Amino acid sequence: IGTAFSSMCGTTVRVEIDRASGALTIAAAYSVVECGEALVPQIVLGQSQGGFAMGVGYALLEHLPPFEDGPGNGTWNLGRYLVARGSDLPLHALDIEVLPPLSRREPPKGMAEVVMIPVVPALLNAIADATGHRFQSLPVTQPMIKGVLA
Repeated sequence: IGTAFSSMCGTTVRVEIDRASGALTIAAAYSVVECGEALVPQIVLGQSQGGFAMGVGYALLEHLPPFEDGPGNGTWNLGRYLVARGSDLPLHALDIEVLPPLSRREPPKGMAEVVMIPVVPALLNAIADATGHRFQSLPVTQPMIKGVLA
């Protein structure tokens, strides 16, 4: 059995919520990743950006109903299955820091989708801080937010 090496990462976000409509904007975000020696730093950065977008989609947009109403019924496309777009992301306020290896002998670590994992709790915590309500199911949508602000 080989040894597995996985990256460590964390994310914080600042959200702004319009109290009248419940519309949420991610005003700023900061992610940090420690992946050992980054063999291709541009790919690490791109993977981190993509993972951030995946986390936003999972937390705020994506919903697939099970069974007959789900995507297997042949009527699903990107008009019904919403994924994060540029307008959903803090494109000019997304700061990603790639930390240097902990030691000179530290090997590269796998990072893949691990960078999306802290995005969801960061968003949920920011929403709870802004609204005073902790949501228990995903995605957290504008009507849900508006409902707790009413």
